[in-house]
Amino acid sequence: MFTVKVKKRNGSLEDFEWEKIDAVVKKAFEADGKDVPQLTKDIVHNTIQVKHNNKEIIDIEDIQDDVVKSIIASGEWDVALAYASYREKHKELRFIKERVDWIDNYMESKENAATSSETDANANVSIKNVANIDGEVYKSINRQIQRYRMTKQLEKQFPEVAKQYAKDLETHIIYAHDEASSPAVKNYCEAVSLYPLLVEGTKGMDGLGTVAPKNLSSFCGQLVNLTFLLSAQCKGAVAFGEFFNFLDYFCIKDFGPNYHEKAYRIEASILPSRKIVDAIHQAYQQIVYGWNQPAGNRSYQSPFTNISYYDKYYWHALFDEFCFPDGTKPMWERVNWLQKDFMEWFNNERTKTLLTFPVETVALLSEDGDIKDKEWKNFTAEMYSKGHSFFTYISDNPNALASCCRLRNEIAENVFSFTNGLTGVQTGSANVITLNLNRIIQDWARQKAKSPEENNGVIDSTVNMPGLTGLREYLISILERVYKYHIAYKTLLYEVEDAGMLNASTAGYINMHKLFSTIGINGLNEAAEFVGIKCNYNEEYKEFCRLITGTISEQNKIHSTKDFQFNTELVPAEGLSSKNYNWDKSDGYWVPEDRNLYNSYFYIASDENCSVLDKFKLHGREFTELLDGGVGLHCNLEEHLSKKQYLKLIDFAIANGTSYFTFNIPNSECDDCHYISKAPIKVCPKCGSTHITWWTRVIGFLRPIKFFDKERYKEALTRVYSKKETVC
Repeated sequence: MFTVKVKKRNGSLEDFEWEKIDAVVKKAFEADGKDVPQLTKDIVHNTIQVKHNNKEIIDIEDIQDDVVKSIIASGEWDVALAYASYREKHKELRFIKERVDWIDNYMESKENAATSSETDANANVSIKNVANIDGEVYKSINRQIQRYRMTKQLEKQFPEVAKQYAKDLETHIIYAHDEASSPAVKNYCEAVSLYPLLVEGTKGMDGLGTVAPKNLSSFCGQLVNLTFLLSAQCKGAVAFGEFFNFLDYFCIKDFGPNYHEKAYRIEASILPSRKIVDAIHQAYQQIVYGWNQPAGNRSYQSPFTNISYYDKYYWHALFDEFCFPDGTKPMWERVNWLQKDFMEWFNNERTKTLLTFPVETVALLSEDGDIKDKEWKNFTAEMYSKGHSFFTYISDNPNALASCCRLRNEIAENVFSFTNGLTGVQTGSANVITLNLNRIIQDWARQKAKSPEENNGVIDSTVNMPGLTGLREYLISILERVYKYHIAYKTLLYEVEDAGMLNASTAGYINMHKLFSTIGINGLNEAAEFVGIKCNYNEEYKEFCRLITGTISEQNKIHSTKDFQFNTELVPAEGLSSKNYNWDKSDGYWVPEDRNLYNSYFYIASDENCSVLDKFKLHGREFTELLDGGVGLHCNLEEHLSKKQYLKLIDFAIANGTSYFTFNIPNSECDDCHYISKAPIKVCPKCGSTHITWWTRVIGFLRPIKFFDKERYKEALTRVYSKKETVC
């Protein structure tokens, strides 16, 4: 007796019935004006029974494939062709109906855009509209196209892992970031050079025959246009490490080489007559408000834009040899004035409207246990105390730069290269594949130990043993596959570049060879907890973290070549953290019950016992020095500290090697009168309303909490914000 279950397209199960098979075959022949030959019926029955006899569940599509093959085997080619065509048309109709149903559900849902997103949700989407639908509706197809392309490429380059790629994704050992965002092969993110803009305008990106900008106004317009053009051809962020140098270049064009010295004088040459600083602030406004406009081609997200500030010594190390196309050079005194003026302006502008972009980073050089440029050390602390929200990067080596998201690397001869994040030029991430460490470590622990006969007479001590024996080797076995996946993807990128389809590269804004393939980490805390290690400042946790990061960093160096370079990042995982948590929980893996998603830091954001100083230690050199990629400390505070307190924390960061951090104090906006406070409030002091929206960093960038997806919103409510008096 043939007793199996049939899995239908909606996932439900029903009993297998021969009558339904016979009815399908009969309809196929009737459509061609024929009766069913007994031979065909016998072949259909025999094929299905022999092929699936030992199975408990058969997929409906497998059964229909068997019917087609059996009809062909019986010699009825015309019937088989007609039936196959019938199936394909119905498949198309099912897809269209399913997508239309999804659109209707998206429009009717009361959830926000991030929660309503089918996959790869992002809090950077403010409102739901038809542009969201355009970006969302084909994500499921985009993912299929990307996986098909990758499988075909792996069959060419690494056939031994071609089938394993989809399996690793489907079993959630790894995650390919923004896989569903586009059917085309694109690099993930990029830090660009603005030099081509001065040579030919945006012509290399838009093909419109534009000329290079001639003054400050045209520079602002072309820069905003360029940002949208660049964002359309990558999946993630665009960074401008040279922003203030080029801004200085065009301020000179309009106001002369000493504009910073006479910025507050009224200039009759400016129409209408006004102060130079007011004209410059108008330029800031044009750029920043342009950057915060949503892009229709990215599901109505604003382009994720980053800029960098440098202290005196960093700036000289990077730009002393730099020249513009006309042979002139930027000057520190002017750039320094612009940097400080912009930061002050931006901080003040955020009291009028809460702007997300640009994400800012201040790069400071340390020497002999202190920041070398005391002026910028004090200015950084002062701006924090005034309520401004930005990242700080500290290094004791002017040739070592870092970005929050993708890369920390050495720079030779001032040929600086960075990724999406902050302080680099002509580089970025080609692709990001993240390891689900909590699942990986549990798979390692669940392995069946080899018998002495299978293990050359040696007792297998690699599984479930103290000291994590064998975990390193197990992790390397997965990394070996991931490097092949990365190489295959970047090879596809090189092919797209050779075809002239990656304008950012062909126009000279980025250098494809400098794009790093990033290996992300998620579930680090949870993996440690699974093996009984507490995630606080202790030796056991430190050694565990160093085992993981050190192993990956070591393998990155072994596998990197000129054309294929690798780095590691503790990924922000805005949406992935809850996906991995829920996938693992659903599949029977252990997950912590005291949270709803995996953590994105070396500390646990909801841990009330983890002090601010402990967080700085956990993101210091003892834990992060083996990482060759980004790791950012988000220090959550209830209220802003004094300048003196921030200076103490900067000193503490230097002493502990905490290289990358920001202070996150929720901002508030009244939903009724739109009063803005740079502190968390419950009642509006202007109109008395209790309808208040808090803005905080979802992961890396400032957004309203109400725009977070459902799981990230829950997590945000559990974050511990330290009190001012407990800090230092």
